[in-house]
Amino acid sequence: MKTCPNCGELVPIKTKHCPHCGQILGGSSKSTQNWFKALTPTEIFLLILGSIMLAVFLVAL
Repeated sequence: MKTCPNCGELVPIKTKHCPHCGQILGGSSKSTQNWFKALTPTEIFLLILGSIMLAVFLVAL
């Protein structure tokens, strides 16, 4: 658990927004360098699907 800097409530560690006040949590420079490690499987799937769709579009031109 970590503490929200805005309202002081305890929130789970992997939470990106405080459920009580809506404050965006995190934001350290290390997390911006490794943004891809925090991707969910759904986000990875959508990135791959989008890349495939773009490739098909470019080949069809």
